[in-house]
Amino acid sequence: MKYELEKRGDVIYGLKIVAEPEELKKEVDLIAREIGKNAKVPGFRPGKAPAHIIKKYYQEEIRDALLRTFVPRKLAEVIEKEGLKLLTDPAVEDINLDLKNNTFEVSLVLEVKPEVNITKEDYTGIKVKKTTREIGDKDVEKVVEGLRNQLAQWKEVDREAKEGDLVEIEYETQVEGDEGVHRGSVSVVLGQKQLWPEVEKEVIGKKAGEEGEVEFTAGEDKEVYGEVAGKKVKVKFKVKAVKERELPEVNDEFAKKLGFESVEEMKKKIREDLEVAEKTREQEEIEDQIIEELLKKVEIPVPPSLLDLEVRAQAENQLMRLSQMGVNVQQLSPQAVIEMVRPTAEKTVKVKLLLEKVAELEGIEVSDEELEEEIQKLADNLFGGDYVKARQSLEERGLLPMIREDIRRQKALDRLIELAEIEEAQEEEKKE
Repeated sequence: MKYELEKRGDVIYGLKIVAEPEELKKEVDLIAREIGKNAKVPGFRPGKAPAHIIKKYYQEEIRDALLRTFVPRKLAEVIEKEGLKLLTDPAVEDINLDLKNNTFEVSLVLEVKPEVNITKEDYTGIKVKKTTREIGDKDVEKVVEGLRNQLAQWKEVDREAKEGDLVEIEYETQVEGDEGVHRGSVSVVLGQKQLWPEVEKEVIGKKAGEEGEVEFTAGEDKEVYGEVAGKKVKVKFKVKAVKERELPEVNDEFAKKLGFESVEEMKKKIREDLEVAEKTREQEEIEDQIIEELLKKVEIPVPPSLLDLEVRAQAENQLMRLSQMGVNVQQLSPQAVIEMVRPTAEKTVKVKLLLEKVAELEGIEVSDEELEEEIQKLADNLFGGDYVKARQSLEERGLLPMIREDIRRQKALDRLIELAEIEEAQEEEKKE
C-alpha cells in the first residue's frame, strides 16, 4: 500500500490510499468468492459463476466490500504509523476502482484530535489568589428569611396597594395599529417588574374596587415592552384585590414544615450547606484562574465535531433551564439559542482538550474503583440509590467511557491545583 497524507487545517487531513496491484487482486478474489456463493448470474447455476464473471456483474458490491474491509485495515496502519487520533469516522471524498487493471485509489477526509502544545513547565507554579470568607449568623439568617418568604401566605387587606403587595387586576389594552381590545386578568407582585412601569405606577396607591387608566408610548426596550415596543398604548384596569405577604414565625413548627425537628437543627444544616457551597466557590475560583492563565499560553484548535456536540448539549441545557423558569421555549429561535451558547461551548471544548493533555503528561488514569464510586454518586442523585439500575442505564446509552474521561479530566484539574502557588486572602465583609 502507498498513501499520501495532506494537512488541510489544524484538525483536518486529506488521505489518499493506493492499493498495490497484487494485494488488491488477492483481496478482490476473496470478496468475489464470497459473493459468488450466492450470486445469480444469467447462464450459470446459483453459486457456480467463475470469479471473472462475478467481478464483471458485481463491481459495486466489490467496491462497497473494499470500503468495509480493506480500507479500514489500511487506514488503521496509517493512523498507527502517523500517530493520529481520529475524532470521527472518515468521509470518503473520492474512489476509483479498476478491476481490469487491478487498481484502487480512495481519498478520505480525516478529522483528528489536535495536538495541545503545552509542557509541565507551563502549568507548574501558576500564581492564583483564593479569597475565603467565614459563614456567619447573618448568612444563616438570610437563608431563613428566604425560606420565610417561600412559605408566606397572602392576606387580603383593605388599603392602598404598595410595593411588595400582590394585586389582582382586570385590564383591557388597546395598542396602536391593532384592531380590537385585548382583555384579561393577572396577579402580580408590585415592584418586581411584572407590569409595564407606566401601568404599575398607576396601580400603586389604588385600593380594591378602584379603577385606573393610562396612555403612553412604550419604550424601545423589547425585554420590557415586547411586541408593543415603540407603539402607543392605552390601558384601563380595575383592582380586584390587594394582598400583603404574611410571613410565618420562625419556630419549631416552621422548621418541621421544612423537614427538620427544630429551628436549631434547621439552622445547623443551613450553616453546613453554606460552608460546603463556600468551599465549592473557593475551588471554582482557583480552577477558573488556572484555566484562564493556561488558555493565554497555548492556542488550542477546536475540532468541528466536538464543538457541534458541545453546542447541542449546552443548547439543550439552556432550553431546559429557560423552560423551568416559565419561558415558552417554543417561541425561541433554535439558531439564536445555538449562537448564544457557542462561545461558551467553544471554550469548554478547549478546556477539555487542555485537561486531557495534562492528564497525558501527568500519567493520570482512572481506576475501576473510581468509576464505580462515580456511578454510585449518579445512582444516589438520579436513581434513588439503585446502583444496578444506574449502571445499566449508563451502559445502554454508551456513557461509561464519557464518565471515565470526565473523572480523568477532573483529576488533571486537581493536579493543576496541587502544582499552583495559591495566595490566600480573607474576603472583606460586604456592607448591607
